[in-house]
Formats: sequence, C-alpha cells, structure tokens
Amino acid sequence: MSLMMVPGQRLSLQFHTGCAELWGAIDDGVGIHVGEDKRAYKSGNEIEISVNEKHCLSCRGEPPVRVLEVTFGNWQ
Repeated sequence: MSLMMVPGQRLSLQFHTGCAELWGAIDDGVGIHVGEDKRAYKSGNEIEISVNEKHCLSCRGEPPVRVLEVTFGNWQ
C-alpha cells in the first residue's frame, strides 16, 4: 500500500498485535516515530516495525511525502 502525507499531517500513534510492517520512504522528509526513536527519513530508507511496536508517520517538510507500506502477518 502507498501512503501520502501532506505538510503538517500526522497519523495517530498506533501498534498492531498481529502483524509487522516494513515502510519504505519514497520521498525525503518523511517523519517516523518507532518505539522511542523519532527522526526524518530520506528517499530509499527502509524502516522495520515489529509486532506490538508503537509507531506513527508524519510529513516534516513542505512538499507532500509518500511511503510504501508492506504488512506481514494477520491484519485484523
């Protein structure tokens, strides 16, 4: 799945009990909070999110950003 975030947009902090995720930054300026780590990612960076790990996504720059999301496990 592909996600697009506009400047200033932020998803809620969340976690999933039945699946892990892999996020790939398509554009520079993707803000990702995983566990206690919060930082900006650049195009081509990959971020692994474990089952039950708290995470959220945001747009930290001026242009919109895109992220490719791959989910592993039971998504329910």
